[in-house]
Amino acid sequence: MIDDDDVLLARALREKRTPMPDIVKKLTIKTGKNAGRHPSVASLYRALADNDA
Repeated sequence: MIDDDDVLLARALREKRTPMPDIVKKLTIKTGKNAGRHPSVASLYRALADNDA
């Protein structure tokens, strides 16, 4: 699960034209069975799209 702080960071990095794979490497999932791992690029795109809606 990507939390709101990670979405804000991703959005800020995206505005600086940072490539999405590089953004994903800076994020870490904090809860759940995948805690400590990086989210997938697809998950980050979905989180950004959900946050826009």
